[in-house]
Amino acid sequence: MISASRVCLTGLLCLSLSAQVKDAAELQKALDKLLVVGSVLYVAAHPDDENTAVLATFSKGRNFRTGYLAMTRGGGGQDLIGPELDDALAAIRTQELLAARGIDGAEQFFTRAVDFGYSKTPEETLSVWGREAVLADVVWAIRSFRPDVILTRFSPGGEGTHGHHTASAMLAVEAFHAAADPKRFPEQLRLAQPWQATRILWNSWRSQAERDAMAPGSFHGLDVGQFDPLLGLSYLELAAASRSQHRSQGFGAAERRGSLKN
Repeated sequence: MISASRVCLTGLLCLSLSAQVKDAAELQKALDKLLVVGSVLYVAAHPDDENTAVLATFSKGRNFRTGYLAMTRGGGGQDLIGPELDDALAAIRTQELLAARGIDGAEQFFTRAVDFGYSKTPEETLSVWGREAVLADVVWAIRSFRPDVILTRFSPGGEGTHGHHTASAMLAVEAFHAAADPKRFPEQLRLAQPWQATRILWNSWRSQAERDAMAPGSFHGLDVGQFDPLLGLSYLELAAASRSQHRSQGFGAAERRGSLKN
């Protein structure tokens, strides 16, 4: 016998899911997610830094709860579609990020860090951002999202990039440990509990030749090119549509299919 409360709860759940999806395939994906408990938080510095192929594969392919934490809203960059700069550009890029997440299925998060253009060193970046304040934001994102795995787009060692990028990875590594320590940012514990993610990994952009030369076991590839028969698209095609939402930066990607390790 089915109780009235169970019918009511099921109805509310269906209403909630239907408000988040566009068609029957998306609804089925949302229902499938209810059977999966894995979660991944991707961390980088700006709008457009996220690897949309990885986000789409985890969110739509593996049905993991997936999030992207951008340190800034991108107000320090250039605007290729209009005269808006600084705060106005940050507002535009915030909406572009939200539009991208509406396609690849990840959730979007931010810190209070202000994008101030190019920075040569992470030390300069962290002094402008306010290291402890932004670290608190990253810790809060981890404690509230509770990811099993954290991915950084950049290396904390600074290989081949600039200050904002390196600082985002440094903060992610520090927050990975701090989020589990009840002595760090204890004021947050009124609303969240300490959380220890199981792993933190770097989503490297190394070439295939460099990967082949690495020690066995040091690189773990994720095939982001698989085709999803339910959606009628590959995850690379979803990623291209998501990436192309970054219009103010003139970014876009051609849709493609076929195996690709990332």
